[in-house]
Amino acid sequence: MSDAADTDLKPCDLATLATYEHERVLMESTTTGSVYLLGRLRGQQAIVHVQRTAIASDAAPGLVKDGLEGVNVFLENRPYFSANALITRTPDSPPDLALKVIWPATDVHIKKYTAQQRRVLRETPAAYASVVEPYIASFPPDRLEWVYAILEGRKEAERVVFRDTDPRTGFVLTPDLKWDGVTLTALYLTALVQTRGIRSIRDLTREHLPLLRRISATAYATAAERYGVEAGQLRLFVHYQPSYYHFHVHVVHVQHEVLAGMAVGQAHMLADVIDWLELSPPSPAPSLLAQMTFNYALGTEHGLYAGLAAVQEDAGA
Repeated sequence: MSDAADTDLKPCDLATLATYEHERVLMESTTTGSVYLLGRLRGQQAIVHVQRTAIASDAAPGLVKDGLEGVNVFLENRPYFSANALITRTPDSPPDLALKVIWPATDVHIKKYTAQQRRVLRETPAAYASVVEPYIASFPPDRLEWVYAILEGRKEAERVVFRDTDPRTGFVLTPDLKWDGVTLTALYLTALVQTRGIRSIRDLTREHLPLLRRISATAYATAAERYGVEAGQLRLFVHYQPSYYHFHVHVVHVQHEVLAGMAVGQAHMLADVIDWLELSPPSPAPSLLAQMTFNYALGTEHGLYAGLAAVQEDAGA
């Protein structure tokens, strides 16, 4: 099959999923009811994330009253009872599963979603220059093609809730794929900046303050107007290390179940980032973010782990 034909395939239609050939389980969580599978779709490596969907709180009473069938009680010890049940299928029934597919999946994707040990590492500005910056530069430009497709309106245009095409202060605000679009306490938006010159918070300077302030103000206003979620109910944060090196901001409901990406060390509140930049000297002097030492956890399979661990060991840290 040609590359051109591959781009037209729909990885989540039944015909494609029926070609799935299983290799192994990468990671699973009994807390979220999810599992990451590694296999092949139409002969190409693929990661399939299978997860039970959340039940919307306003729909739950109706399900309990008259929306279930085949209830099987497996624990009865008054006043405690546990049972398995099936939802009666109707046109309005909630979906049973949420699927996310990465196809074709690279070795970087596979390492990211493989269960692994994590270690806290220390990244000095020198370690950034010798290890991290060359790592970022090693990625081919097409690694971010999916981001550019969103920014240019070629993909996911119908999902975007805010778009500003200004090359310096513009950005796109769109629901993250980790959000079902319904459960407000799980609200998750992502702001992707239009400029391609910011790879991570290390690249931010005082000149980027107008952009960051606009993202903050727009995220709060959009969440309030579109979803009825107030500013005090939101976390706005950035990751370091991020999962991809095009600057973006996460906008997440404060009651969202704690994700690994919200852990101390990796998540930095946008308001704090703005404060650090306001305290930074003007360009061309490096910002405080460029001069800081960051401590964060990495999986032992992460592409940066070996290099940073070796630098840390050499420094006797």
